[in-house]
Amino acid sequence: MERLSITTHLISVLTAFSAFTMPIALEVLNRVKTRYGSAYYMDAIEQKMGFKIQFLFRELILTLITLICFALYVSSVDKNTFSDNYVLFFETLFLLITSTLLIKEFRFIQIVFLATRSDSLVTEHLISKLSKTDSSDASHAIEIELLVQIASFNIGNSISYFETPTEQKLFKLIENAYTNQSNSISHVTIKKLLGELAVTLTSARSTGSRDKYVFLQRDYGKHLVLFFDRKIKNYDAFERFSTNLYEESIKELNSDQYWLLRADFLIGVHTWDIQSPQTILFIDRHVRSLIDFLVDKKPDLLPELIDNYRSFVSYESYFSDDIYQLSSLFGGNNFEHFDEMSSFTETHKELLNNNPQEYINKFLLLLDKYTQDALAPDVSAERYQEIKEIASKFEKNMVEEIIKAVGAQTAKRTAQYTLRALAQNDQWRCILDCHESFNPAYSKATHLGINLLPASLSSVIQQLGRPHGYSSLNSEELGIAYIRALPILVMYALYCWRVQNLDKELNTGIDTITSSINMSEKTIQITKRMLSELKQSMYYAQSPTYAEVFCSHFDIRHEEAAFNNSVIPILHKVVKYLEEQLIELRKTQPLSEQIKQKHIDKILMKGIDLATKFPLLSCVFLCKQKQEPIKFPPITHTREEFLDNTGVGYALSNRGIIESIHNEIAVQQITTVGSPICDLNLNDIRDNHTIIISHKDWRALHEFSCADKLRNINRHLVRSNAPLDAFYIHDTSSCSPIAKLYSQKNDGVTKLTSEHIDHAFEFNFKDEDGAVAIEIDAHIYF
Repeated sequence: MERLSITTHLISVLTAFSAFTMPIALEVLNRVKTRYGSAYYMDAIEQKMGFKIQFLFRELILTLITLICFALYVSSVDKNTFSDNYVLFFETLFLLITSTLLIKEFRFIQIVFLATRSDSLVTEHLISKLSKTDSSDASHAIEIELLVQIASFNIGNSISYFETPTEQKLFKLIENAYTNQSNSISHVTIKKLLGELAVTLTSARSTGSRDKYVFLQRDYGKHLVLFFDRKIKNYDAFERFSTNLYEESIKELNSDQYWLLRADFLIGVHTWDIQSPQTILFIDRHVRSLIDFLVDKKPDLLPELIDNYRSFVSYESYFSDDIYQLSSLFGGNNFEHFDEMSSFTETHKELLNNNPQEYINKFLLLLDKYTQDALAPDVSAERYQEIKEIASKFEKNMVEEIIKAVGAQTAKRTAQYTLRALAQNDQWRCILDCHESFNPAYSKATHLGINLLPASLSSVIQQLGRPHGYSSLNSEELGIAYIRALPILVMYALYCWRVQNLDKELNTGIDTITSSINMSEKTIQITKRMLSELKQSMYYAQSPTYAEVFCSHFDIRHEEAAFNNSVIPILHKVVKYLEEQLIELRKTQPLSEQIKQKHIDKILMKGIDLATKFPLLSCVFLCKQKQEPIKFPPITHTREEFLDNTGVGYALSNRGIIESIHNEIAVQQITTVGSPICDLNLNDIRDNHTIIISHKDWRALHEFSCADKLRNINRHLVRSNAPLDAFYIHDTSSCSPIAKLYSQKNDGVTKLTSEHIDHAFEFNFKDEDGAVAIEIDAHIYF
């Protein structure tokens, strides 16, 4: 065996390393199985090593078997058969093979040691793979699954304070994707990652660690919102992820941590971070889902939920003020589009609620008009670039303000929805807490920021009579709920005065808060609804329950009777104020130009073929000189019929104005150039003839003529008090005008059109003594 000294040592070394390495491999496998339940962890380690562990063991065993067989063979033959030179050659070869295997084993032990000490080695490797596009698996499902498993395990078991947690690395990856710091990872991969990371919330909640859970849910909510806002802009995709977030939220109900249920993640996001108004609607939809759940399960969380929503909005929008900067945006003063600019917010206010993206587009069109005016043909290249930069910066700021306006309006509606939902369940204390959450009644300081639930009497009353865009399925129930909640809201408005004026009588407070009532939006329809709902609320206000709950909540039971007796007088004063406002509106509200035009269009019979309906006016002579018009008795209507937003629709009538004129022309033609009835020969009537005859003469003609022949004759019947005993035949094929019409622009004979009729009539709407008289002058001469 002296010839095999090297082989013997090699066998010993390989046996020792195999015995050392295999338990390590088994331990790693058990650890992976226990921790993550994913076989891919070992695959990731193998990828980092550059070879598979099973191949390493196979190579070790095969090499060991080869060495043993070689040793047995050499021992069984003499030097003549297998010389020492051959032995030395093969031993050198086996030494090289063994050295290679030992290097692999060293690499294996090194990687396993690093992976055992920390998951950073594997996570960094997996994260690097996410940026590699593979058409067979664009979402990198396996890598993401393992990354999330590692993150979930470490959340519950890691106590390292100096190593960046796996979930934070993943959040940084997502942030880089939506801030355009990294474009190497596809949106499909990020969407998949966001979807899978939701399970880490459960892991964090299970640890019982408040800090871990708070930070994780804030980061997750923030990056979820901002990624979809910046990159996806797809409401359907938002909806799917919102459902996952909602499901994670309601899991908190059985724990003592309610951060997701309170939408605490909104603290880390603000409206000025949002680029798409659609994102505001996504957040609002999620908040309303939480409200619907909490109002039955955990209503005491709703004040904090509303306050977090307020934190998201933070401030009112300055768009309506800042838009006036357009006139002097590029230096100098440009009043070319001033009317459009000054009326922009009022003209498009419905778009802001219903289609905010279209609202943004309308503003961008207006900004472009001012920009194009500034870019005069002779503008220098430097000035051109300066104007473009100013316009771009202003556009960014104003779009931000529009999104803030959308957020403010949406949040205010949802806050009101919360009050109504709570009132449906008689959660009066929670309603009071919602009001107290931002500006407590006892506070003498005015808090900065938007107030979603103003507590003044005017603000409370203004919410009556408004649908607020709630679905038709529950709008009536929510409306009644607010009517029932009004007494306690009135008490709170009085309480806000009370705690600042403890040395005064409560009756003084009643006079003070009712004297400052001011309705910001006044319409007859809303005022009527408010009066109706106030009278219903006065019925509920007679219940002593409101004062009991209210005074118990604020620990002022000594004033329970006083507050109970104060609501009805306050509501009576509000009713009186609104009745006076209603009378004033009916007297002073301007007549609607649109309703006026509807009356005019009805009288002028718009949409009807007048040339066919009135054959004697089918061809007219137009003249530019005015003559004495035909005057009609004024048509009188109540003033309210001409007012917008009354909540009442009125039927319109054409009053037969044009028909009466045509009737006079027909009677004139029959009596002046007509023929006696006895001269009528039905056989002479052609298809292009229209017989003009009175009703009574036509009935008389029926008695003496063939009914079949009369049925096929074109005719126009004229109203008259007595038979005219004559008829007139009008030839529709010839254009022989009988009447003249006043026209500002044209002279000569022409076919009648609706435009000619428009010019021939003058209308005056006389507004006096609560009535509107329509005075009509017809410039039709014959």
